[in-house]
Amino acid sequence: MVARPFVLVALFFTLVAAAPPLRTLPLTKRIDHSKVKNIVKSDQARAKGLKNVNKGDGEREPVNAFANGIAYVVNVAVGSPAATYSLIVDTGSSNTWIGADKSYQASNTSFPLDEFVSVSYGSGFFEGTAYADQVALSSDLVADYQIIAVADFSFGFEGYDGILGLGPTILTNGTVSDFELVDTVVDTLYYDGRIKARVLGAAFAPLNANGGVGSLAFGAPDPSHYTGLLSYTNVTKAYPSSLYFGIDVRFDYGPRTLGYGSGIVDIGTTLILLASDIFEFYANSTGGVYDYYVGLLRLDEEQYNKLQPLNLRINGATYELTANAQILPRTLNVDVGGDPDAYYLIIADLGYPSGFGFDFILGQSFLERFYSVYDSGQNYDNTDSRVGFAQTKYSFSEVN
Repeated sequence: MVARPFVLVALFFTLVAAAPPLRTLPLTKRIDHSKVKNIVKSDQARAKGLKNVNKGDGEREPVNAFANGIAYVVNVAVGSPAATYSLIVDTGSSNTWIGADKSYQASNTSFPLDEFVSVSYGSGFFEGTAYADQVALSSDLVADYQIIAVADFSFGFEGYDGILGLGPTILTNGTVSDFELVDTVVDTLYYDGRIKARVLGAAFAPLNANGGVGSLAFGAPDPSHYTGLLSYTNVTKAYPSSLYFGIDVRFDYGPRTLGYGSGIVDIGTTLILLASDIFEFYANSTGGVYDYYVGLLRLDEEQYNKLQPLNLRINGATYELTANAQILPRTLNVDVGGDPDAYYLIIADLGYPSGFGFDFILGQSFLERFYSVYDSGQNYDNTDSRVGFAQTKYSFSEVN
């Protein structure tokens, strides 16, 4: 009996030593300047699709796809011998699929499951067939038996091979025939022992800083990419945001509260979208004039100089978007069809009012200013998931 504590201590240190190290993956921000003019329409179409929650076969609404030309992508090797595919990184969906541009190449590790797959994104959709295959994000991040989809038909993904779905597992419900749920790539890496937890950390840089690169950390947050305290909040209970990495936020513009709401954090969305009533308060507060051609609020230099911080209050923590963080990178002004000398705000109208459990989307424009963590917990139903944020060296940068 005396020796038992020493055995437990030895076992503890053995387990710690055996824990997988932090795994990171570089990302690239790809911009098709000929399509950037569609960012507002694309984000709004996507928001509608996410709000209505894809249910798979037979329940997809008609889609108007507007490729916005802005996405974070990663090269993924599938099969053995492997073929490489350029996939969009997305936390607003959870199915990983290929075949939109480059055709799937069956290999020694390919195993057809003969199941139908269908997913709608609002800004696009695909239909195809399920396969099990080896998926390698890097030499250290290999999912040996990953269920993926191979598109027979896709719409809205020109120039990309598919999507790396990194959202909650519950979002795969109803997407694959005869499967209630499908393990995500993060799930498989965890169950294969490649990572120590179902946790994803995401670091991004604004477009004018280092070309807008990014990095994903699998298994744990990467402290080298954030400063100060990493604060968490539980996933909201408001449906349908509760199915995503959804959170509750109070929005304050300067001293004025614009509104409260439940919404989602989404790498696949470019802008910050607010429910129409909250957006109207924001627009009136800034004095911005809606540019119908661009789809964004426009400021002159005097208005920009008076722009106050937009503060997001999340579970007791405050995340400040400075005046510079609220504007579109001015290098994109002409691409969106705007005046090169104007200031365009990256906070846009979601397209419907608050009160439906899906009141905002915090997209890349927010995530390029703050480090974000997506912790899926232990439950497949997303009930114990949480989202974390921390400041980065870009939080108060004047790069735009």
